[in-house]
Amino acid sequence: MKNLLELLKDININDYKADLDLQITGLQYDSRKIEKGNLFVANKGEKFDGHQFLESAFSKGAIAAIVDENYSVPENLKNLTILKVPNTRKALAILSKNWFDNPGKDLNIVGVTGTNGKTTITYLLKSIFSKAGFKTGLIGTTGILINDELIPATHTTPESLELNALLSRMRDEKVDYVFMEVSSHSLDQHRVDGISFKAGIFTNLTLDHLDYHLTMDEYAKAKKKLFDMLDENSIAIAFNNSEYLDFILSDCKSKKIIVVGRNDNDNIKILNEKIDISHSEYELIEIKNLNLLKEKTRKIKTSLLGKFNIENTALSFITAICLGIDEELASASLLTAGGAPGRMQTINLRNGATAIVDYAHTPDALEKALKACREILHSNNQGSEGRLLSVFGCGGDRDKTKRPIMGKISSELADYTFITSDNPRTEDPDRIVKQIYSGISPEGKKSVRMISVRQEAIEAAVNFSKEGDIILVAGKGHEKYQIIGTEKIHFDDVEVLEKFA
Repeated sequence: MKNLLELLKDININDYKADLDLQITGLQYDSRKIEKGNLFVANKGEKFDGHQFLESAFSKGAIAAIVDENYSVPENLKNLTILKVPNTRKALAILSKNWFDNPGKDLNIVGVTGTNGKTTITYLLKSIFSKAGFKTGLIGTTGILINDELIPATHTTPESLELNALLSRMRDEKVDYVFMEVSSHSLDQHRVDGISFKAGIFTNLTLDHLDYHLTMDEYAKAKKKLFDMLDENSIAIAFNNSEYLDFILSDCKSKKIIVVGRNDNDNIKILNEKIDISHSEYELIEIKNLNLLKEKTRKIKTSLLGKFNIENTALSFITAICLGIDEELASASLLTAGGAPGRMQTINLRNGATAIVDYAHTPDALEKALKACREILHSNNQGSEGRLLSVFGCGGDRDKTKRPIMGKISSELADYTFITSDNPRTEDPDRIVKQIYSGISPEGKKSVRMISVRQEAIEAAVNFSKEGDIILVAGKGHEKYQIIGTEKIHFDDVEVLEKFA
């Protein structure tokens, strides 16, 4: 238990008319989980408003509540302990940190944000630091890892209460470093407020989540918040591939800001890139004298495929050495690191074709994955180059603006495209498929098939393929389910493809 006044440290209370000397048994923002003596925080969500359940929370045993400053408390609740704050989500984050005694202060937390690459980078960093002998934690899209123990996750970045509970558990288990995907939603919704980040990494910013953020400028503002949170002793590392880069770093207080890219004015430059079916390799050159590399040039080789994975491994390598990891150990770790599940995962088919499963679900990610596959085909060219087949869909109840754009990209970069469903949710899969198809030119439509049942689309692509071809199955990656309507059913792209291996 904790005293309510103790929990309210660093929270701006606008209005209250009650005794704050109460013993709180726990925090909760879901009224269904309230237990006797709890403090209830009335969050406004995308679907539900916690203020609607205030009376229910008290009836179940809550002894105090946090509400929005503009909320009009019902007459029958005015004699209860109800505190008004400017933002209940901010308050929940600080309350959660206070409840768990600020677990982040005892951990080295590295936050990774950007549209694409977050999951791969967290896995690469975990691999490097584990090999260096540190106990590690990972929080992200594919789940939560405490050393090698996997805990399922429902969000890329958990809500602040669950996040601080996880960090508290990691602290108890003596974890040294935590590598966390920090989504734009989590930043906008204050889920990571109060977390002290040892380092922040920015990967890129491309079209996605406009159903939530509405504009790219608003999307960028959300990502920027991670770098606004860094203190002068933190490290900021960013890849130079976005027009928003300067904006995102503009208010960063870190004394160590490192930009990685392919330009002569970057701190660290990538060059001499080579990619084939088995690996990628390149060199890192220190352009500006930051005394990061022992030598001015460092060769990197990785089993991960594609230019975007060159970017991911470069960011991971630079982050690791900035945090004190030996260069040789870091580069050796990248040579053997497998990356994240469902990211450019290769399955060799018995007909001689190669299937690659990737999580690419944005225009930029799909374009990069297709280009990587094309580079692999070209590098394997021994007389006649194989064909590139693309299988992908778009999620329902999500950003609709990217659908025709992704259709256009696939039709232009792949030799044949099979448009199918992803997680249609409550939308009609056929309608989503047609919206993707609408972005394709009349000429491009000649090499496109629309098959809304995902398994049938994958099987059709395999049956159409021949020796030397690459089939990119994009959009779901590591996911082992499909959401159709409101039901989550078992489905795994890899499982479907392995029947043909």
